[in-house]
Amino acid sequence: MDITSCLVITKILLAAWSLLSAAEWLSNLHLFRANGLLSWKVLGLRPSLISSSVIRTYIHPESFIISVLLCRIVASVVLLVPYPNPADLPCSVFILLSCLYLSRRTRFGGDGSDQMGMVIAAGVTIMSAGLVFNDKDVALSGVLAIGGQATSAYFVAGAAKLASPVWREGNALLGVMKTQSYGHAFAVDFAETRPRFCQFVCWTTIVTEMLFPLVLFLPPGLAIAGLLCFAAFHFSNAYFMGLNAFVWSFLATYPSIMVLNAVIRDWM
Repeated sequence: MDITSCLVITKILLAAWSLLSAAEWLSNLHLFRANGLLSWKVLGLRPSLISSSVIRTYIHPESFIISVLLCRIVASVVLLVPYPNPADLPCSVFILLSCLYLSRRTRFGGDGSDQMGMVIAAGVTIMSAGLVFNDKDVALSGVLAIGGQATSAYFVAGAAKLASPVWREGNALLGVMKTQSYGHAFAVDFAETRPRFCQFVCWTTIVTEMLFPLVLFLPPGLAIAGLLCFAAFHFSNAYFMGLNAFVWSFLATYPSIMVLNAVIRDWM
């Protein structure tokens, strides 16, 4: 896969994540109202978040958030226009800026998909700039940013689970499935009487996440098969835990990972 093909696929998946993320925030606008958990009344309790009252007047109201999200939706739709698309660079820049704004504005409301979405928006911006100015080194640095961050994210996630006795003992799966936010009744009923199954799933998750960097060195066929397994993992999380945005944000990193795979194998 070359860098141009990588950009084409990545920007489509970025647009899918951005549209879904914007829709989720729009469905939770009540959080930003005067009595919401993300209102300034709550956020202002943290000294590090105190900003100029003049700036706060413009960037904290619900109306400004709606405007940012609607503009993000427009930018995401335009990003779906087939390559070569002269709007790729400005649209990816706007999505990146909207990610930075929402990260600062929501503070307690983001998750890993928001962070990865920000990385992908930055990477697509760099790739687009590299192709616009015909600089392959710049474009490759965008690929490296996305692929490197995804590889690190998987490995660190696995290492963090390995350090947790709850994960090592196999209790994490049932514990998560019992929560109100990420739980699933069928999963609880199935896993509650199968402790060995829970331990198997927990250890499989730990081991595969920590071994993810090997994807960069495998032959293309095996690397794609490995990524398909991780994609299936994310789709299962979307079904059982409601982590819908994670699917698209992490799938968007896979083209960059395959480019890095080719670069590393050529170098070796």
